[in-house]
Amino acid sequence: LEELVMDKIEADEGEQNPERPGSGPVWLPPGADVAGDDAPFCHSLEEHFWVPDRLADKSSSVVEAVNDFHFAMINDTPRNHFYRTALERAVKKGDTVLEIGTGSGLLAMLAARTGPQHVYAVEANRNMSELAQQLIKSNGLDSEITVINALSTHVEIGRHLPKKADVLVSEILGTLLLGESALAFVSDCRQRLLTPDATIIPAAGVQFVSFIESADIKSITSASNWDGINLEGFDALQDTCNVVFTKQYGFRLSSVPYKTLAGGIPVAEVDFYTDDPDSLPESRRMTVVAEASGTIHAAMLYWEVYSDREKTDVMSTDPEATRDNFPRDMQWGQALQLIEDSSRVGACPVPLAVEAGDELELLIRFSRDRAVMQFELLKKKDGAESDGASPDETGPAS
Repeated sequence: LEELVMDKIEADEGEQNPERPGSGPVWLPPGADVAGDDAPFCHSLEEHFWVPDRLADKSSSVVEAVNDFHFAMINDTPRNHFYRTALERAVKKGDTVLEIGTGSGLLAMLAARTGPQHVYAVEANRNMSELAQQLIKSNGLDSEITVINALSTHVEIGRHLPKKADVLVSEILGTLLLGESALAFVSDCRQRLLTPDATIIPAAGVQFVSFIESADIKSITSASNWDGINLEGFDALQDTCNVVFTKQYGFRLSSVPYKTLAGGIPVAEVDFYTDDPDSLPESRRMTVVAEASGTIHAAMLYWEVYSDREKTDVMSTDPEATRDNFPRDMQWGQALQLIEDSSRVGACPVPLAVEAGDELELLIRFSRDRAVMQFELLKKKDGAESDGASPDETGPAS
């Protein structure tokens, strides 16, 4: 089992049906072979620019992803402890462990140290698979770990795995909890590749949203008057529809002053043992109670995941949890969606001012693959419901 298992898939077949034979996530990992041709890194620079040989033929998408978040991910020490501890508790002698999205192979190597029968590490990109195999061999674990170069939805019992796995471990979490289609990939593994009583790490997770006021965020997302010149009409182009990651803005939320006006609201609770993408609705409605007075500038999203169903250990992207964890903020950070008062239509967005105790109607809309979400917040009208999502949850959140 020392060899690297290479799953050759024709590019045209992958483009037509990248989900075969398992169910199909829409999101594909950077540089996934089934996505089709990915230009080599040397083509991403002008031809007279210097490129070291070690990078020249590598997937440009993978090089970008590694430098964007993989280094930070590897150096997130609390994250690594979270997985090591969970694996030490879960893996028993004789178990087969499956990891999907192995990347560097770190989690597979942590799993191998716990003494299972064998570990199978799945990686969708050929360059990353080869590098993981090299790292595994350099750590003396190549006889205990087999790297499978395939998208996990293409892995099959009898072709790649000799039998169903007893433990599934993955870290395919985005800045949004399901931003990398974790629920779709895990549910596919659960249905086809795991024993009925398999352990899944992480076991569950919750996507939270808080509504915040921040003069600093306002200062980089809206126009203001300067020296008697009125520029507020420029706000006509302010995007209050899309979620943006804090690292895209170029700051750590934990370093920016902000005030929570309504916080810690769970908007998606996920059980990786039982749920699939259809377990979440396309939209839902909640009542939110303002905890403090102010102007809501943004929805701030963070998540928690749990090592087991008892929630023995928690890993979180709450800005308070990442304050002393620079790598976690650079890997994940938080997400922001700017907020306007959508009940007041005009040429420019109208700020949503609230008083402590105000009841607000929160409309949450999920993308079809449930990987992305959008928020609309309105002041609740006495005895009336606003147009929007179908009612799903009406209890207050505060």
